Amino acid sequence: MEIKSSWQELDKEDNLLPKGDIKKGMYLKKEDVIRKLNKRMAWKIAFTAFFTPFYFLAVFIVASLIGKALFAFIGLFHIFGLIFFIRQYRNAKAFDPSKMSVKQVLEGYLENIYKTVRLEERAGLFLYPFAGSAGFVFSLSQAGRMDEAMEKPEIWLVLFVTLLIITPTAHYSTKWLNKKTFKSYTDLLEMRLAQLDEN
Repeated sequence: MEIKSSWQELDKEDNLLPKGDIKKGMYLKKEDVIRKLNKRMAWKIAFTAFFTPFYFLAVFIVASLIGKALFAFIGLFHIFGLIFFIRQYRNAKAFDPSKMSVKQVLEGYLENIYKTVRLEERAGLFLYPFAGSAGFVFSLSQAGRMDEAMEKPEIWLVLFVTLLIITPTAHYSTKWLNKKTFKSYTDLLEMRLAQLDEN
């Protein structure tokens, strides 16, 4: 009876997976995929935080009121973007593998990454025309030709054509960059989820 009781106790202990073993379900191809994704999210935060002050600096440099308004708007937009990235990063770090199943954690991480990328790309598509206009106005203002340019229809045509080129180019560049940054890791998580569904 003692041997049987001991074996049952041992069996119970084996079924209680420690936190370390649970996290092994998120380790793929000798890489901590979750940590890699978090690091890339952190880089987005750092990148946004680094460049945001320059937009507000441009407010004091550019002479025209239109330029000041454009750069102030872009700066504020980047602050909201920075807050969004920080919130998404904290959401990702909040997933606790000791309290959730591996599948729940992986699904949560994937949804968090997809939401971040999706909203970033949509927001960028809205912001690129303003950024292009701000750069155009800044160059004219620095050259001292802002008042002259405002009176010439051909200058507005040049701006319009420039925005038609810049907006889709910047949008697809962002999509490509996000794909290079995240896709290989999200594919690994998707593969792991498929394996879990099969078991």
